[in-house]
Amino acid sequence: LRFHMSGDNEATEAGAKIEPHAVEKSDATIANSSQNAGRRFSHSERKASEGRGGFKRRHGDHHQHNKSKKRYRDDFVYPTGGSVRDPLNLSSVTPGTVDPPLKRPKDVPLKVKIPGTQHDPLNLLGEVPMKQSVEEIPVDDTIVSPVPRGSFSKHKKSFDFKPKPKDDKKELNDEEEDKKALTEEEKAAQARKEKKEAFNKKYSYGNFDRYYGHRLTNGQKDPRLAVLKREWFEKRTVLDIGCNAGFLTLSIAKEYCPRRILGIDIDAHLIGVARKNIRHYCDKGIELAGKFPASFSRQFGPISQTSLSFSTKFPDNIWFRTENFVLENDELLETVEEEYDVILAMSITKWIHLNWGDDGMRRFFKRCFSSLLPGGRLILEPQQFDTYRKRSVMSEELRATYRSIEFKPEDFEMYLLEECGFESVQHLSEAGGKAKGFDRPVDMYVKAPPAFLRRKEKKKKVDTEEKKEEQNDDKEETKTDDSQVKTTEEESKSE
Repeated sequence: LRFHMSGDNEATEAGAKIEPHAVEKSDATIANSSQNAGRRFSHSERKASEGRGGFKRRHGDHHQHNKSKKRYRDDFVYPTGGSVRDPLNLSSVTPGTVDPPLKRPKDVPLKVKIPGTQHDPLNLLGEVPMKQSVEEIPVDDTIVSPVPRGSFSKHKKSFDFKPKPKDDKKELNDEEEDKKALTEEEKAAQARKEKKEAFNKKYSYGNFDRYYGHRLTNGQKDPRLAVLKREWFEKRTVLDIGCNAGFLTLSIAKEYCPRRILGIDIDAHLIGVARKNIRHYCDKGIELAGKFPASFSRQFGPISQTSLSFSTKFPDNIWFRTENFVLENDELLETVEEEYDVILAMSITKWIHLNWGDDGMRRFFKRCFSSLLPGGRLILEPQQFDTYRKRSVMSEELRATYRSIEFKPEDFEMYLLEECGFESVQHLSEAGGKAKGFDRPVDMYVKAPPAFLRRKEKKKKVDTEEKKEEQNDDKEETKTDDSQVKTTEEESKSE
């Protein structure tokens, strides 16, 4: 029909060459095709109808492929006897007699299997055998809500599932008030305990940030400066171990003019404070020359003029560094070099002793001796052993170390002279403080000078002794001469 309507002769001839087994189209298909004749086909439909895209054109309408398909129409008979709307034929099922559920008598105990572990309640792994409980558990078949009835507050968005008390009283009983007061006291005690533990942990090395505030009054100089002499530090290299905030170190650097002085401490915060104190010690009354903007001094504090040239004057001769002077083992002592003329160890022996024990204390003394140049001085301010006990309670480690101490402070002098190799010791006067406990003796240990200096000193001693002997001989000769002159005069007079 399509080729006939197109009016193409070739199409009519092609339509006449239809295979003999093809069946003529039905009236319904002809009617449908006549309806679609005037419709405009889309590009995809036209493409499908041309070339290899048209299945019906190549194989015909009634191909064997279509015959093998099963099509279910309204006359399909369901095996269950149902219909399209009820394929399972459930409407034909009539309710029968249902047996009531069996009820267990109450006198019979209920056996419950308790899981062996909470991680495998169903015992799927089969590792732990399940226990059986034969306890009598009353059974109640009534349905109970698992959540108790709760009250809903208008101001709260959540439900309060706690059951209300029977007696709605606003005032608490005396027992409840006592319990509440007890809990508050326990909280306060717990807070005090935590605060004390934090304090002990922070200051377990004696790195108190208000150390000089307890030892000195406002504006007071450190009394230990009166014990120390200027000639020990002038144009020398100095090391201050345990410098804290650096007040004594800064005073020595400013007043005794060392060539270089280094302050070290185990606490990085105190080292930061000591570095800031350098500005406050050197910039009082100094006017800025204009190299820095004016906002710098307001934002960062006083700023000193820096110089590129090397200088041994204050504040160029001082610096602070975070360091632990106690070595981990004795093998590291071989790497220590001689570099300091004076080493200060003021009020730190107790903390070294409590934290590192007898071995750490001996290792500290050996490193001090190895770090000193020949003729160098170790200025030591040891604490008495009686003061160890008070600080040993700060932690369990300090307490255990305190109990194991056998190397007492009174043994330090003998060890430094005989074991370490110091040549001599000089006991200086005690340096006091504002509070009690700071009246401690200060000792100075001197390392033997080098061999050539010892030879020079020995030669000087010999020369001085020879001169003294010569002077004594001259005096004796003069005395004998005088006595002879007196005898001759007496003889002449007698004659």
